[in-house]
Amino acid sequence: MSKNVTVIIPLHDINDNTKPLFANAIKSIHDQVVKPGKVMVVVPKASDAFDFAKGYDYDSIKDLVTVVENDGNTDFASQMNFGVDKCDTEWFSILEYDDEYSKIWFKSVETYIEAHTDVDIFMPIIVDVDENGSFIGFTNEAVWANSFSEELGYLDKDALLTYQNFNIDGIVMKKELYQSYGGFKSNIKLTFIYEFLLRMSYKSARIMTIPRFGYKHVNQRTGSLFHNYRESMNPVEANWWLNKAKSEFYHEQDREISYTE
Repeated sequence: MSKNVTVIIPLHDINDNTKPLFANAIKSIHDQVVKPGKVMVVVPKASDAFDFAKGYDYDSIKDLVTVVENDGNTDFASQMNFGVDKCDTEWFSILEYDDEYSKIWFKSVETYIEAHTDVDIFMPIIVDVDENGSFIGFTNEAVWANSFSEELGYLDKDALLTYQNFNIDGIVMKKELYQSYGGFKSNIKLTFIYEFLLRMSYKSARIMTIPRFGYKHVNQRTGSLFHNYRESMNPVEANWWLNKAKSEFYHEQDREISYTE
């Protein structure tokens, strides 16, 4: 299975602060016990990020890497949708350019996909850290608590309606399912991940969290998408986007949405 998965890295910007983080992200692919089949770096067309990605020394995984230019919208959701469209493997995985896989992640997924052939999305238990690498907490682990979900280890719609702290970073997902159910919605600010998981679960996608640490996430890094969202949004607007996600998951297609006071 691991040879049939493409790691997609959406890279919208690069600077001296994030270059070392990108290096760590690439190293985490290099260090995999079982490597993925392909790596795709999605960058804005004719940008500094493109020049950086094209000129980067990918070392032992250089034969796996393709840099793809996107001349459309460059927000995270749009970059991912573009990357999945260009992907030619059955599965894909999401790696933010400032995060890292654990060394056993793709080996773990390979083992679980052989044992759970009905699963459409595999999620890692994520270790959240701050910009200095200090531990913050875990994400996606709640599904392994008794009585949290209807089925232990699986994320379902009822659990999502009462608890929203789930992250899609590091997931390994079927490309066909992602596209047939509409992908990410860039018009849903802040809560597009939550809306996506709601939509997947209501359409009966099987979402399982592998009970092993699979991903290291730099939470709320200064300048990151979600840091900027939270810095610019007041609590009323943030709650509005949460409720909007709960109403928009009925629609497969992204729709024009804007918050007004």
